[in-house]
Amino acid sequence: MDQRKTSKSGVRRLSAIAAMALMVSGCSTVVQNRVESGLVDAGVPAGIASCMAPIWEEDLSISQIRSISRFASEIKEQRQTLTVPRLIDQVREWNDPEALAVVTTSAARCAFR
Repeated sequence: MDQRKTSKSGVRRLSAIAAMALMVSGCSTVVQNRVESGLVDAGVPAGIASCMAPIWEEDLSISQIRSISRFASEIKEQRQTLTVPRLIDQVREWNDPEALAVVTTSAARCAFR
């Protein structure tokens, strides 16, 4: 009888862990989709945006992504086009070496793939 309780408990734990993993995976997809659509809406070519989004989701903090998103929104509101060089210049001005490294390397990787 004790073994059945332990077995049921183990199944419940595995189910809970699997559910949490799916939720985290779903959040990841949401972040990637938002990054990609925000970049495309601001003028970054779709192929580059779809390539950079998963890299950013993995390597940048939510705060860093939000900062880029605000900048992209400002560009869009001004009816201007966000280019990758302009984005890199903006991130450079923030004095955030980590964000600059991620944006620069992802842009290069995605432009030459």
